[in-house]
Amino acid sequence: MRLLTELAYRLLSSLPPWLRDHSPIIELRNKLRHWEILRRTRDLIPAPVYKDSIRNGDFKIVFISPIYKSFPLLALSLIEQTYKNWELLFVHDGPADDLDEIAKAIIARDDRISFIETAERANDWGHTPRQIAFEEIRERGIGDFLVVTNSDNYHVPGYIEKMLEHFDDDTHAVYCDMIHDYYSWRNLETRLEYSFIDCGCVMARSETALKAGWNDNTYEGDWKYIADLIDVCGTQAIRKVGATLFVHS
Repeated sequence: MRLLTELAYRLLSSLPPWLRDHSPIIELRNKLRHWEILRRTRDLIPAPVYKDSIRNGDFKIVFISPIYKSFPLLALSLIEQTYKNWELLFVHDGPADDLDEIAKAIIARDDRISFIETAERANDWGHTPRQIAFEEIRERGIGDFLVVTNSDNYHVPGYIEKMLEHFDDDTHAVYCDMIHDYYSWRNLETRLEYSFIDCGCVMARSETALKAGWNDNTYEGDWKYIADLIDVCGTQAIRKVGATLFVHS
């Protein structure tokens, strides 16, 4: 399978630009990339407990993210996910009048993406927009699993699927390794310690995430959320995925 997918991808990539960049060819190339990602990671969990539910797309995964005049790379990475039942809630930190047209077009292209803006800018590392998003999710009662991330982060196409595969009935949260811009774009083997993990690496059951809440508006707010998750469910209910599925920008 590897040889076939790699050969097909190379052949499609060698086409002249006027043909290679045509929409059906782009979609086929992306699908080949997705197949290869899933093939290379299929041995992480040979028999996922929720295999059938994942295949059927039964779980709703909610991503929440602050945004401020930035290119929404996050949205593009979610559109490319192999698992399709997700929703993204962007909360713009202040009025979004200066958000550029390309960003607006990307956000508007998919009805799984919601966008709200605050009346004024908090400028507190995105924590106030996250707190607003938590309240929005709590009021709407949406989502089986929750991921807190940023608008310029990238989740590899198999992120949702592979994270879900690591859940069982006793697991409240899972986390993966990451590539981090603060560490010269090196691969970082994450662990449940301050400075060794980012909230974008973590997927939690919604009820656990909402119980933990987003309670800190300081620079250390991201870690405080993870520490609060640990307080809610204990480290024994948090499982690690042995793969790098997240890029922090």
